[in-house]
Amino acid sequence: MTLRTMLLQGTTLLFALGTAAAAQDQPAAADDSALREIVVTAQRRQDSVQSIPVAVTALDQRTLDAATVEDLRDFGGRVPSLVVDNVAAGPSAAAISIRGISFEDIEKSFDPAVGVVVDGVFIGTNTGQLLDSFDMERLEVLRGPQGTLFGRNTIGGVISVTRTRPTEDFGVKGQFAYSNFDTKRGRLVVNSGTLGGIIALKAFGFYDKTDGYYQNVTKGRREGEYEVLTGGVTALITPTDGIKAQITYEHMRERGETIVGSLSETGRDVICAAPGAPGFPPPGQCDRNGLPGRGLYTTFSQIDTPVTNDTDAISGNIDIELGGGWSLASVTGWRQNRESVTQDFDASSAAFFETLRQQKYRQFSQELRLVGDLTDTLNVLVGGFYFDSNYRLDQRTTLGAVLAGGAPAQLRQYVDHSTRSYAGFGDVRWKATDRLTIGAGARYTHDDKKIFNNYGRIGALVGITLPGFDGQSCVDVIGTISPAPGVVLPAYGPATNCSGQQGFGQFTWRASIDYELGAGQRVYASYNKGFRSGGFNGRASSPTSLGPYEPETVDAYEIGLKADWLDRTLRTNIAAYYSKYNNKQEENVQPAPPGSSSPQETVVKNASSATIKGVEIELIAQPIRELTFSTALTYTDAKFDNFLNDVNGDNIPDDVSTLTLRRAPKYQASVTMDYSRPLGNGTFDFNTTLRFISKYQTCIVPNRPVVIGAVRNDDRCQTRDREDLAAQVSYTFNIAPNREVRVAIFGRNLTDFRDIGATLPVAGLFTFAGARPPRTYGAEIGFKF
Repeated sequence: MTLRTMLLQGTTLLFALGTAAAAQDQPAAADDSALREIVVTAQRRQDSVQSIPVAVTALDQRTLDAATVEDLRDFGGRVPSLVVDNVAAGPSAAAISIRGISFEDIEKSFDPAVGVVVDGVFIGTNTGQLLDSFDMERLEVLRGPQGTLFGRNTIGGVISVTRTRPTEDFGVKGQFAYSNFDTKRGRLVVNSGTLGGIIALKAFGFYDKTDGYYQNVTKGRREGEYEVLTGGVTALITPTDGIKAQITYEHMRERGETIVGSLSETGRDVICAAPGAPGFPPPGQCDRNGLPGRGLYTTFSQIDTPVTNDTDAISGNIDIELGGGWSLASVTGWRQNRESVTQDFDASSAAFFETLRQQKYRQFSQELRLVGDLTDTLNVLVGGFYFDSNYRLDQRTTLGAVLAGGAPAQLRQYVDHSTRSYAGFGDVRWKATDRLTIGAGARYTHDDKKIFNNYGRIGALVGITLPGFDGQSCVDVIGTISPAPGVVLPAYGPATNCSGQQGFGQFTWRASIDYELGAGQRVYASYNKGFRSGGFNGRASSPTSLGPYEPETVDAYEIGLKADWLDRTLRTNIAAYYSKYNNKQEENVQPAPPGSSSPQETVVKNASSATIKGVEIELIAQPIRELTFSTALTYTDAKFDNFLNDVNGDNIPDDVSTLTLRRAPKYQASVTMDYSRPLGNGTFDFNTTLRFISKYQTCIVPNRPVVIGAVRNDDRCQTRDREDLAAQVSYTFNIAPNREVRVAIFGRNLTDFRDIGATLPVAGLFTFAGARPPRTYGAEIGFKF
């Protein structure tokens, strides 16, 4: 059966089911007992979430306030096909997967597969993606490639966050919470109201501090302390009825520790080759994979691992009504951060493999969109996008005596990487009949990328004079890829001085058709071409691992049904998708060739292709005004079609297509209950969510020993089936009109499920992992006036 036949049959089936149900449905009710309409901007127009042919989950401010969520991790499983893990190697870094397409690398030379967009501004790295849920007006999760409507194209999907605008009236909203692990949390938003009829201001501040949930037996103390302070101001300027300008400045300050646990094992990792011998950890620090929570919550690092990160960001959104149904939107974003991260990657008490990464990142983006009606039936959107980013990394890696060949040594790497991206895009919606709408969009993207990389032992780096962290950029020496002559170093070989420059262009497009069966019910089918740019490997330690690698693409097909029933008290959203993932970029950590400056290296290759298909179901029922049930169900079938990689060191590519894609659980399910009713002089609220995510892989490193033809992922990278129960009970006191005080008790991960969040076996040398947060519970008080 061809793919086109499958899609036609699926669309016919959805049409038949929807028509049969629509014949029994009644017109929508217009009272509080009906499900709320959420207006989204998923198609860069103001639309009801139920009226667009896009698989999108939208949560409004009321839902976010009632839910037991803290950051994006709490939406994994609650939103179909979404998995979010934290990455311990970077500040507020996230590993996000949508429909089995994922990305987790903190190296800023790589483009994220899933875009996180805040007030229309794309965040160019996964650092800072674990966004706080407070003060969100709306959260939209768009599943599948996005390129003809969002400024920066993404191959897996988009998480779009819209923060609240300054209000017309003066108001204050605050929240303070305390929970176990001595965790303190404070939130405050102050609105000035409209001043002079033109400008309204909003000031906001967030504070978090925790002592952490790890116990270090080497140091005899708790680890994982982290403190985040965020503050900013938003100005909403409305000089006329047809012009609105919103400008936000914010600063985030992070201070804490990076903590990882050891999953190294005897017989599998060099670090466990001789437990107790000089340069090796004691026997008790190996073979911990079978312990509860895999022993990750007991740590052994002998060094301090401080993290500092300071981020400044400015965003500007200008909307101009041009008249005649046309409008112009401008989105400007600037972001800069400085971070310093010390990491004990071997996670043991031995001096084995430690790094200090200091880097500065900057990005600027500008997007323009013009949208309007050419005719009564034809709506047109055209836009342009520019993105510019640069980062400089100065990294020192300390090798213990075992890895350095007898005496400790330090390697140093300097990277200067820049990206410039230009894109033009357009999208049209033609209302062919009162019920039938046809959409089409196209985009051309061109990326220019440059890199300079100098790597070697301290004292032996050649080719440039290393500047200070704020020194002169190395961009003026970029040319063709070439290693500079170096000094032969003991154990590893010459220092390397590599540079590269290349452009990557791609045309992508989309098409959709949707048919309205009745009031609030429609079926749709769509096709999207997704694209993720090629580039260079910022973690290269040799000329051969620098790159470039080429772009990857996805052909994504989808059919769906969106329908409200029973006077809009029951909602059923169903999507079935089929994706062909081509020229997929794969990172592989492997032993470095003889004579290299480092014992291991990361190589990025267009090594594989994959097929991912699945079904997503969202059900929302409101049987009575006070009670709402929602369910999300996901089935994912993700498999490599082909994958060639040298896994036995003979320089011959091996067939490893039996590996499993990362963060593509076969099953996900969640059930949420919201109960709210007036009680006394206030309102009682109860919210609880039970999430289930079946086991999934967090790395694509082959298990050892390698069996060609039946290669499997390293078993230490596989999570266990996970159940996660969260609940919150609150009471809101209405002390005066528009004034309230709210008290709540809450719990997250009440099942105390403990397991890995991210894992990486490093070239047979050692294996480390980050742990998921254990059970947390606490109390909260909030106020609004």
